Amino acid sequence: MNKFFIIFSLIIIVSSCGTNNTKLNDISIRESIEILASDDFEGRAPGTEGGKLTKNYIAKFYKENSLTPLKNTYFLDVPAVNINLQDKSFFSISFRNNDQKLEPGKDIVFWSKRTTEYEKIRASDLVFVGYGVVAPEYNWNDYDGIDVKGKTVVMLINDPGFITENPRLFNGRAMTYYGRWVYKFEEAARQGAAGAIIIHDTEAASYPWSVIESSWMGPQLSSQRTPEQITPVQLEGWIHKDKLNELLEFTGFNYQSLEEIALTKTFKPFTLRGMQLNSDIYNDVNYFKSHNMAAIKKGSSRPDEIILFTAHWDHMGINKSEEGDNDNIYNGAVDNATGVAVILELAKRFSTIKTDRSILFLATTLEESGLIGSEYFANNSPVPLKNIVAGFNFDAVFPSGATNDMVVIGYGSSELEDLLEEELTNQGRYINPDPRPESGLFYRSDHISFAKKGVPMLWSNNGSDLVEGGRDAGFNLSYDYTANHYHQPSDEYSPDWTMVGINQTVDTVFNISLKLANSDFWPNWYEGNEFRSIRDAQID
Repeated sequence: MNKFFIIFSLIIIVSSCGTNNTKLNDISIRESIEILASDDFEGRAPGTEGGKLTKNYIAKFYKENSLTPLKNTYFLDVPAVNINLQDKSFFSISFRNNDQKLEPGKDIVFWSKRTTEYEKIRASDLVFVGYGVVAPEYNWNDYDGIDVKGKTVVMLINDPGFITENPRLFNGRAMTYYGRWVYKFEEAARQGAAGAIIIHDTEAASYPWSVIESSWMGPQLSSQRTPEQITPVQLEGWIHKDKLNELLEFTGFNYQSLEEIALTKTFKPFTLRGMQLNSDIYNDVNYFKSHNMAAIKKGSSRPDEIILFTAHWDHMGINKSEEGDNDNIYNGAVDNATGVAVILELAKRFSTIKTDRSILFLATTLEESGLIGSEYFANNSPVPLKNIVAGFNFDAVFPSGATNDMVVIGYGSSELEDLLEEELTNQGRYINPDPRPESGLFYRSDHISFAKKGVPMLWSNNGSDLVEGGRDAGFNLSYDYTANHYHQPSDEYSPDWTMVGINQTVDTVFNISLKLANSDFWPNWYEGNEFRSIRDAQID
C-alpha cells in the first residue's frame, strides 16, 4: 500500500467511519475494533504509517468527546529506537571446535538491544544458570559462586515454583515476575554476561514457538536508554528445546536433566564444558519518537484525584519477510484493538457525565516490546502517581457470548476486587480467578508498570464461564486463540463476532468506576501484597 493511499484512507476513516458519515463519538465498540484492526492500519506498529493512523484516530476520538489533553497535547513523547538485525548476522554453537550454525526462526531467535551497528562474540562459554533468578526474599540465587562476565548464560523460562507446584516455593504454579523473559535478560546484564539464551518450552512459556518467531524476528523496538540504565547483554535470544537437546547430545545432559538439576537444593551454575557461542550481530539502528495517547475528563470537586483507564494501542505491524500470497499483516484485533475500543467507549460515556474525580484515558505504545510506553509514563508521569486513586487495564478483551463470571488476572491483589465482586453479585455473576496463573499474565501487561509504583490496578476482562457452553466452551475459545492466533496474522476482526461479553465488561467496569469517581474511597492493595508498602507510603 502506498503512502498516498494510507493518508487518504485516514481521511476517509476518521471523517466518515464507514458508510454512515457519523462522527467518531457516535460509533460503536465493534466499529472501533473493525477500524483499528483493518489492513489500512497495517498492524499498528510504532514508528510506521499504521502507527500514525492509530494515534490520529485516538486523538480525534478524544477531541470529539471534549476531553482535555495532558501537557497541551494528546501525544506524549516516548523516545524509542528501532533495531533491525541484518541477514548477514549469524549464531553458531561449537562443541569442542565443531561449529554448527543455527537456523534463525527454526532453531534460534536472537537479537541485540544495544544501539550499536555491530556486536561480535567469540568463543563465549555456555553456562547453565538454572532459571536465571536472583531472589533474596526466596533465598534463591542461580548465579551463586560463578562469574559470568564474557560468558553466555543459558536458562529455563518461568520460575522454580512452576514444575514443583509447591506453594511455598516462589508462588507455586503461579508465575512471579522472576519467571518473565524481561527479568531474565535484565538480570543477565546485571551479572555482566555477554549473551543470554532462554530455552523455550511451550507449557512453561504458556505460548508456542510460533509466538517466539513472530514476536522476536524482525525489527526490535525499545526505549532510548538513559546513561543510568544498565547496558543490555550483547545478545539476547530464545533457543528451541528440541535444538538444545540435539546440541547437548554428547554432553551427557538434555532438557529434562537440566530442569531436574535446576530444582535441586544444592544447585550451582555450571559451564556446559566444550560448548561455546560465536556470533556476529549486524544492526540497522533508527531513533524515533512514539507516543502515549492521553486525555483527561476533569473532575468537578476533586480534580486532582484521578481514575485511570489504560490499554495499549500498538501491535506488531507487517512482517516484510513473508513472501507470496501469505497474509503478512499482524492486525491485532483481539490484542489489542479490543482494549483500545473499550477505553474509547468509556471515554465517550464519561464525557457526558459530571464526576467529582477526574478520569484519565491512556492508550500506551510499545507494550508488545516490553511494556515500554506504560513504564515510561509511570517513570515520567505528568500527574503525581500518588493522586491516581486506582486504575483499570484492558488487554485482549475476548469477543464472546454472555458469561457468568469475570476473570481477574492476579486474583487476590487489591480492594478493587471487592468493588468488582459487589457489582457482579448485583448482576448474578461471580469473580473467577485467573485460570492460568502459571502464564504470569499479571506481569505481562501495562497495569504492572503502575502497580510497581504503588497504584492499585485491576485487570479483569470478560469471563470464561459462558452462559451457553459453560467453562468448557470458554476454555476452548481461549485455548484456540493462544495456540493458533496470538501474535499471528490470523488475529483479525470478524463480522461474526458476538460483542455481548465485551459489552458486559464495559458495563461492569463503568459502574464500578463511576461509583469510585464520585466517592472518597481510596482502594489499597491487600495486606501482604508486594505493592502494599509502596502505596501506604504514598497515602501517608
